[in-house]
Amino acid sequence: MQIFEYKKKITKAEAKLKQQQNLSEAIRSDHNLYSKNLFEAQDEMMEMKRRLKIMNHQMDQLKEEINGKEAALVKDHLEFQL
Repeated sequence: MQIFEYKKKITKAEAKLKQQQNLSEAIRSDHNLYSKNLFEAQDEMMEMKRRLKIMNHQMDQLKEEINGKEAALVKDHLEFQL
């Protein structure tokens, strides 16, 4: 009878071990997925920052161009009045 009880305990322990292994594998899989998603999100953020920097530079250039044209317009207007 004792051997039967030990076999039963071993079977239970093996089932629990298998369950823990499956859980560990699921956690590892989730971790890998989240790490990949984090990397992709960080990469996307870097790209967006790069584009924002370019757009800000373009806006500054356009502002300078507008200011130059406005100054030329004012100058032409003043010269026309004289």
